Amino acid sequence: MNTWLGRYPVLCFFLVASVLGTALYAGGRANPFQYDDRHSIQYNPHLRSLENIPSFFTDLHTFSSDSRGTMFRPLVLISYAVNYALGGQGVQGYHWFNLFLHILAAGLLYALLRRALDPTAAWMGALIFLLHPTHAELVNYLSSRSDLMVSCWYLGALLLATQGRWGGTSAAYAGGLLSKEVAITLPLLAGLHRGWHQVKIHWRPFVVLGLIGTGYLALISFNRFLPGSMAKAPRGWVEQVLTQLKAYVYYIWLFCMPVRLSVEHQFFVSSGLDGSVIFSALLLASLSWLALRQLRRVPAYGWAWFVLTLAPASLVPLNILVSERRMYLASAGLCMVVAWLWQRAAVGRRPWLFAALLGGLLATMSVARNQVWATEVGLWEDAVAKGPQMFRARANLALALKHEGRDEEALVQLRQALQLKPDYADAWAELGNLLNDQGDTEGAVEAYTQALRYSPQLEGAHYNLGNVAQGRGQWEAAIAHYQEALRCNPGYAEARNNMGQAFEAMDRRAEAVAEYRQALALDPELAQAWYNLAAALERDGEAQEASAAYRRCRVLLLANPEYHENTQYQEFARRAQEGAQRLGGN
Repeated sequence: MNTWLGRYPVLCFFLVASVLGTALYAGGRANPFQYDDRHSIQYNPHLRSLENIPSFFTDLHTFSSDSRGTMFRPLVLISYAVNYALGGQGVQGYHWFNLFLHILAAGLLYALLRRALDPTAAWMGALIFLLHPTHAELVNYLSSRSDLMVSCWYLGALLLATQGRWGGTSAAYAGGLLSKEVAITLPLLAGLHRGWHQVKIHWRPFVVLGLIGTGYLALISFNRFLPGSMAKAPRGWVEQVLTQLKAYVYYIWLFCMPVRLSVEHQFFVSSGLDGSVIFSALLLASLSWLALRQLRRVPAYGWAWFVLTLAPASLVPLNILVSERRMYLASAGLCMVVAWLWQRAAVGRRPWLFAALLGGLLATMSVARNQVWATEVGLWEDAVAKGPQMFRARANLALALKHEGRDEEALVQLRQALQLKPDYADAWAELGNLLNDQGDTEGAVEAYTQALRYSPQLEGAHYNLGNVAQGRGQWEAAIAHYQEALRCNPGYAEARNNMGQAFEAMDRRAEAVAEYRQALALDPELAQAWYNLAAALERDGEAQEASAAYRRCRVLLLANPEYHENTQYQEFARRAQEGAQRLGGN
C-alpha cells in the first residue's frame, strides 16, 4: 500500500474518495427531484432529445420549462440531456452523476494541495472537502450541478496552470464559463498562484485567458443573459454589498459549525450600517490582515480563493441571499487553510485520532442531511423550523403538502407566506390552485388576478385562469387566457393542449388538431396531448394515426415514475389502451 501511495497518490485518493463518497450518498440515490429540479430538469421538455443540444448554446429559454428561468449554462444542460437519454425520468442517474462530480472535485483539490503541502495535510484538506455536510446539498439537489461542474473545471484549470499546461488551462476555463459564471474569476486566482510560488509570470497565457473571459462577457451581453439578469435584480447594489459582508462571515461560520444547515437559511437584507454589518466588515478586515501576514504561504492563497470565488454572487444581486451550494467552490480555499493549520499542528505528532474523529463527525452529519432531502415535505419542514420568517420556505412547504393531498395544511403555510411577503406572486398563484381544487373558483380567480398584479408575465396564472374559464364553458375567454400564457411563454405546451380542447368544444376541430400537434412539437412526451390528438383523429376517421397516438400516450404514462400513485394517469392509460384496441392496435 505504501508503494502504491508513493507511486500513484492521486489514484489512491480517488479510490478512497469513491468508496467514502458512495458509502455516504448511496442511501440518497432515490431522493426525489426537489425545488428548481422540477422546472429545470423533470418538466423541462428541451432535455428530452439530444438533437436539442445546439439550441442550449443559443436559446436561454431551454434552461427551464418556466419562461422566467433563463440561464446560459449549456454544458450543464448537455449533462442533463445525456442523463435523460440514458435513464429518462429515473432520478438515480442524476444523483450518481452529481456524486461523480463531487468525488472528482475532491480528487482535483487533493492533487492541487499536494503541490503546496505535505501528503498527509493534502489528504486532510481534500477529505474535509469530500465529507463536509454543507456539500450534501450539491449531491442531493440536482439543480446545483452547475456548482459541481464549474468547480471541476475550475480546479482542473488551476491544476493545469501549476504545471504550465496553458492550452489545457484555457480549455478548462472555457468549460467552466459554459457551466457557471463564477469561473470568470479564474485568471485572477491563477495569477495569484504563480505569484504565490514566486514563479515568473508569462503574460501571453493570461492574455489568452483574458480574451476568453472577455469573449464570454460579450456573449452573455449579446444573448441578453447579463442585462436580463441585472434588470431582474431584487435589490440595489449598496444593499447587496452590505448584506454580503454578513454573508461572508456566515459562510465561514457554516464551514466551521455546520449545525443548522437548511435549503433556505434565515438571513435578511441589510439596508444600512447596522451592528452586524460593521462587525462583519471588521472581522473580514482582521482575517485579511492575518492572511497578508502569511503572504506567499497557503493561508493567504486560501483566503484569496475564498474571497474571490464568492465575489460574483456577492456583487450581483440574487433572490436567495445565502446558500450552501454557493459556498462549494469557495470552501476549497478554507479547506486549504485548515490543511495548512493541521500540517503545522502535526509536526512531531501523529494526530490521526483527531482526524478520524473529525471525519466521522462530518460523515455522520452528511448522512443526516441526506435523510432530510429524502422527502419534499421533510426538506421544507426542516427549512421552516430553522427559518420561520422565510416566506419562500413556507410557500415551498405548502407546495409539498399539496402534493401529498394535505390541502388545509398547505393553505395555512401559503397564507403565512403571504403575510410575510404580500406581493409574492408565486404564492398567490399557488393559493389560486388550492382554492380551485376545493371548488372555490371565485377565490381562485381573485388569487390568480393578484398574482398577475404583482407579476404580469406569470404564465401559469394566465394558464389557470384559462382553465377556470374552460371549466365554466367560457371557451372564448379560455382561449384568450391561453394565448396570453403563450405570449409570456411560447414554449408552454400545456397551454397549447388546453387551447386545443377549447377549440374542440367549439367544434373548431381543425384548429384543435393543429394545437395538439403544436403542443407535441413543443413537448413530445405530453401524454395528455397524445390522447387528445388520438381522440380527435379517431372522430375524423384517421384510424391508423389515432391508434398510434393512443399507443404513444399509454407508453408515456406507464413510463412515468408517478404512474402507480396517480389514479388519473392509470385511467388515461386504460382509456388509451381501449382506444388502440378499438382501432385494431396492440
